[in-house]
Amino acid sequence: MKPSTLLLAACCLAQLIVVLDSSILTVALPEIAAELDIAAAYLPWVVNAFAIPIAGLLLLSGKLSDRYGARRVLLVGTIVLAAGSALGGMAPDATTLTCARVSQGVGAALMSPATLSMLSAHFPSGPARARAFGLWGAASGSGGAIGVLAGGLLVEGATWRWALLVNVPLTVGLIALIATLPPTRETAGRGRRLDTAGALAGTVAVTSLTLVFATIESPLLSVGPGAWAAIAVVAMVLFVLIESKWSPEPLIPLRHLEGQNLWVLPAAMFFIGGAMTGAFYFLTLYFQLHQQLTPLGTGLAFLPMSVAAFIASANTHHLSQKISTKGAAMCAVAVMTVALGALAGTTAFGSTSLIMSISVLFGAGMGVAISTVADLVTEAFPAALSGVASGVLTTAQQTGNTIGLAALVALDVSGPSTTHGVAFTGAALMCLIATLLTWRHVRAGSSPRSAQRWADHTS
Repeated sequence: MKPSTLLLAACCLAQLIVVLDSSILTVALPEIAAELDIAAAYLPWVVNAFAIPIAGLLLLSGKLSDRYGARRVLLVGTIVLAAGSALGGMAPDATTLTCARVSQGVGAALMSPATLSMLSAHFPSGPARARAFGLWGAASGSGGAIGVLAGGLLVEGATWRWALLVNVPLTVGLIALIATLPPTRETAGRGRRLDTAGALAGTVAVTSLTLVFATIESPLLSVGPGAWAAIAVVAMVLFVLIESKWSPEPLIPLRHLEGQNLWVLPAAMFFIGGAMTGAFYFLTLYFQLHQQLTPLGTGLAFLPMSVAAFIASANTHHLSQKISTKGAAMCAVAVMTVALGALAGTTAFGSTSLIMSISVLFGAGMGVAISTVADLVTEAFPAALSGVASGVLTTAQQTGNTIGLAALVALDVSGPSTTHGVAFTGAALMCLIATLLTWRHVRAGSSPRSAQRWADHTS
């Protein structure tokens, strides 16, 4: 097998594991609460313990990939995630399970930017790059739905613990695959100093911002959202000062961003992440509470969406060749917007088959959007900063996941019902904003002058 094929397989499997772990416990939460005697107010932390380390550490992880090599960072992250999965699968109490989920989150935070960095370095341009990012997007886009299905199968066929233990053979296979890869070429950033102060400030800022929304219903260590918001503001101000003025080799070279419009696509991914997570969350509730499906039935209801996301992502390169990567990205986010709007209007009276049909449209748009936006962002950054580009993109998506879901839950509570039409409307508005941001990127393009400044910075 060609080295490029092995590398692509490793990156796709790694991303599939990361996304799968974000959703596989969703349908198992009632069983977990019953067996470990977890109070309802504490149960969200089984999810937050995984999501918060990812959001907070992605920027640092991207820089580590540039500094030490993406292959090495991917290997370490896989080992950390495997250890957390084994610990969680044997957890005797809620505290142990939470610690295990934190370990999984740390491992996932190391893995995801590393996969994008490796793809960006080994597939610099052309149809091969579009195909590689399409397959990576297929793994990312279908992983959430596969996680719900796998969780339903494991909960009904065995026990919730296998929703964590299943990672052990998957990660062992991934480690073996990584070991077969040839030496990587991500060496451009080696020899540079690590921006420790910027990494610390950025991690604290993103983590605190995520905790603002995660602690609205259940405070952490008796600290509520107001205090976390204050910490986030202070840390963000420090981060901007360090990156723009104080650090000689910043984590994100803000001084060189002028004219690049690089913030537009990460901002779009922020809203895409919120809409995706909200759609998965509320569809899960809708199928189980309104349609009265079992955990396995709920997982099977997600299967068509998963298949659509996979097929659409895997064939993104064909669409990109016809209408360009930018055009494919904008059309994909627009399709997601239409699908969520249709869900908002039909969940009150729609049958399970109708909702599943609409979710297929959403899955197809989601699969293309993830792969094309990732392609565009990593291509806009110079090769020496491919890890940073990956960290920026994945940080935007993960913070969007947490903040967007919290906002949609608050919106849904304002008009509670088992159909969640208000929440789907809010998710559709998020996708509409993402569509407008993507359209701005398509219209703006890149500045040759600022592109030269990037080349000067990395030379």
